[in-house]
This record gives sequence, structure tokens and C-alpha cells, in this order.
Amino acid sequence: MDIILEILLLLICAKFFGELMERAGYPALIGEIAAGILLGPSLLGWASMNETIEVFADIGIISLLFVSGAEMNLKSFLERRNIAATTAVAGVLVPFAGGTLLGYLLNFSRAETLFLAIALSITAIGVSIRILVDYKQLNSIVGTSIVGAAVLDDIIGIILLGILSAVTMTGATLAGNSLSTGLLIAIAFLGLFILIAPHALRWIFELARKTETHEMVYSVAIILALASAWLSHTAGLHYSIGAFIAGLILGEEIRRDRLLFDSLMDFGFGFFITLFFASIGLLFSFSRETFLSPYILPIIVVAIAGKILGGYLGSRYFLTKAEAFLVGLGMIPRGGIELVVAKVALVGGIIGSALFSAVTVMVIATIIITPIMMKRALVWAEKTAKDAS
Repeated sequence: MDIILEILLLLICAKFFGELMERAGYPALIGEIAAGILLGPSLLGWASMNETIEVFADIGIISLLFVSGAEMNLKSFLERRNIAATTAVAGVLVPFAGGTLLGYLLNFSRAETLFLAIALSITAIGVSIRILVDYKQLNSIVGTSIVGAAVLDDIIGIILLGILSAVTMTGATLAGNSLSTGLLIAIAFLGLFILIAPHALRWIFELARKTETHEMVYSVAIILALASAWLSHTAGLHYSIGAFIAGLILGEEIRRDRLLFDSLMDFGFGFFITLFFASIGLLFSFSRETFLSPYILPIIVVAIAGKILGGYLGSRYFLTKAEAFLVGLGMIPRGGIELVVAKVALVGGIIGSALFSAVTVMVIATIIITPIMMKRALVWAEKTAKDAS
């Protein structure tokens, strides 16, 4: 099918289903993912993941993280860095331990067990942020705790993925050097970017305001988002990290210009972000083997329970029980990184098709289940807060 027609069908279907979910009181992302599943190889086969859609999906996650960073209050975000750090560590260690134990109980190999532990440890920051945006919780103490922890989760995930590469590569010395070099580059990038970017990005942004072209500020904002994402990716981190930090840095300047902020939101949510979530549905595969896999249910249970417990334990010292529970729920979604790693692991012979299918189902399930659980938990937390007062 023609790629333009595929994108057209995806966009129409995703917006239609997203609107239905919004009217039902749930985030649009559930409907957008459902559109991808319906039109994808699993059911109708009218669309499939290809290079063009993959590029649009990458721009979608960059847009989502950039505008979300711009929407957040940098001061509040930094003030809650201690909550984010402890939540990130606990939110990785608990599911990692759960995945390791589960791999042992299911008689997986060492590489398969390590893969499963890593897949259960990483939070999909883009999905978490979209849920918080839809529920208007992004700048709440719960929201900033979840986002901060998810950002750190992504960095910890790079370390864990490096360890997986070291285990599967031949030659311990080569693997060790590769891992050490990758980590040093990532750490050096973060240090330099945080040190230099605030001055450089704001200086470029102010220059754009002095130009005669009326849309220049809008163009420069997008350019800076893409450039920061590219630098982040080049350093071995996910695109989302650079885009999010750039959004945080430029947040005050962007929010002052309401027309610019609204335009950037429309730029993302009107097209690219919708395609990103629809593309997740395209990756889902219905098959007899998928649903007969004995791994699916235990992996989903450990994935959900591990993040809830880890997020709760990591944030409980700073927050109320209800808030800590919400943080745990917000850490549940898994996403693109896990699917990419799973695909590489499958092609490389590290895991079998049954484990690959189970992890794919787990990713989709956590993305769909989380907003439903979050909605109920938010109602419960509000009722708890009223009763306490």
C-alpha cells in the first residue's frame, strides 16, 4: 500500500479511536494504540512499521518530550530530584530482581534471564508523560517524581543494556571496553550538555526573536529540540533525554509566548505524537504461539507488581501513601526501548520467539492498563486527601 495512504489511514483511525477513549474518560493513547493494532499486520494488514513511519514516530517521541519539558517548571523539577533519584533506583532494582527470579523459575538461560530483568526494569518515559499530560498531573509532585525517575531510569537502562551486550559479545575484554567507553561517553555528554546547553540554547533562542521572519522562533524551537535529541542519541542515550532537557531549559521562554507554546503542542499532538502511539500498535503480533505462551501472564504480573512496589518504596519517604502508590503506577509503562532490544535479541539468537512474543504483549498490556489504573487511583487519592482534611 502507498505510504501516504498508510499514514492517512493511521492518522484518521487513531484520532477517531482516541476521541472515543477521551469521551469515555480515558487517555487518547489507548485508542491510538488500538488503531495501530487494527490496521497493522495483526488484523487488517493495511499498515506496517517501515522506515518512514519509524522516522515520524521518532519525531513524535522527541516532540512529546520537548513540549512536556517546556510545560514543566524547572525549579520544581530540580527541587524534587531526591525523590526522583530514590524512585529511579528502587524502580529499577525491584523489577530487575523480580525478572531475575522469574527467569530462574522459568528455567531461562543466563542471557535470557538478564534480558527479561532488563526489559522489566526500564520505564517508557514517553508513555508516562503522555498519561500525566492527559490527566493534567504533569506539574504535580507525583508527576515530577515520575518524570524525573523515568529520565534516570532511561540512563540506568543504558547501563543495563551495556551489560547485556557485554554478556552476549564474544571476548570479555572487548565487551568490557565497549561498555566502559559507552558509559563514559553518555556521562560526559550529560555533564557537558547540562553545563553548556542552558546558555547556548537560550542565546540561540533570543537571537531568533530578533529576526524579521515571524515564524523563525517556532522553527528554531523545533530545530533545537531535534538537535538536542540527535546529540543525545549520538552519545548513546535515547532521543528523548536530549529533547526533554532542552524543553526544560527553554520552558520559561516558551511558556511566556502562549502562541508559540500552543503551536508546538499542536505540532506534536496533532500528528507526530499520534503516529508514535499508533506505531506501537503496529508492532503487536497476534498469533497462536503468542497467546499460548506460558510466559505471558507471569511476565505481566511481575512487570506491574515490580514497578508499583519499586516506585512506592522509592518515594514513600517523601510522599503520602496515596501519592507514593500513584508514583508506582506511573512507572509501570514499558515501551519502544524494550521492543527494540527484544527485536535485536531475537535476531541475535539471545532469546526465542516465545519470550519475544511474551515481552511484546507485556509492553502493550502495561501501556493500556496503566492509564486505566491511574484514573481509578487518582479518584481514590483525591477521596483520601479529602477524608484526611
